[in-house]
Amino acid sequence: LIARAMGNSFPVPESLLDCASVQPYVHNCLVTLREGRHVYQFSVFFKRHCRLRTNPLLSSSDHIFRGDAVVMRIGVSAGSIVNMRGRDNSLADFIMHR
Repeated sequence: LIARAMGNSFPVPESLLDCASVQPYVHNCLVTLREGRHVYQFSVFFKRHCRLRTNPLLSSSDHIFRGDAVVMRIGVSAGSIVNMRGRDNSLADFIMHR
């Protein structure tokens, strides 16, 4: 999931996302979530294509999501990927269902 080169580490979400032959591109976006005086940053990597399988966890009754997603926590001060802690999982769920 994380590769290291010359002392730097960077995410490799392609290793977690399926169907490279159907959708070779991985999209990403940076999400900043503010809760009171706390700031949380996440990087969301995803594949979305009409020929990918329906993802029941990311779909709703009025919207079908076809593809996969990976959410990674970004440290606010360091700006790099950090381990997700206690509340981060529920915040990631909140982001994905928005």
